[in-house]
Amino acid sequence: MRVGGDGVNKYLVFDIKATTTLPAVTGEIKMDRKADIKLARITGDGRVAIPIYGALRGYLERILRENGENVCDTGMKDAKPCGRCVLCDLFGSLGKKGRAIIDDLVSERSYKEIVHPSVHLRISREDGVVSNTLKIEEIEEGAVFTGKIRVVDPKPRDKELIVAGLKAIEEFGIGGWVTRGRGRVKVDFSIQEREWTDFLKQARNILEKL
Repeated sequence: MRVGGDGVNKYLVFDIKATTTLPAVTGEIKMDRKADIKLARITGDGRVAIPIYGALRGYLERILRENGENVCDTGMKDAKPCGRCVLCDLFGSLGKKGRAIIDDLVSERSYKEIVHPSVHLRISREDGVVSNTLKIEEIEEGAVFTGKIRVVDPKPRDKELIVAGLKAIEEFGIGGWVTRGRGRVKVDFSIQEREWTDFLKQARNILEKL
């Protein structure tokens, strides 16, 4: 990823706050329904992390294709990013880093406070017999997550793309089982334009106090 040298002094920072409005499932769901499946990703300080890179890019691919634009479909089996479309430019592709640096969203409260076990039964549609169960972990409603998206060497359309992706996440959800009503979130955000040379000012202020 280039970090300057071409006269572009600015970069963008999106401060994101996502609040679950329905229980959310993150991580891998093993459909063999064996017990003791740990789903939630836990940070070093015991909080929950939700990756948004895949959802953000996936929703944007659908949005732009519906808009008649030629972009990758990385959701297809064995698909590889083309390295040429507007989304590859922003998110990156094989052998080429993108301009967007996307944090996981991290919970304000701890894993122990907001994640609860949930058991789902498999019931035969033919005879109604319960065979086995799937144990998963769900993030409760009202859990607050925060994170940042930074975009270097910003281009005119970057804000539109990131905001469109965030609104799609808000509409359709994130994580597993979104088609079963899981993973709905309310997304709030702010956008700041910052300058690379601000780091020099910060360094000088720190050094003056030493």
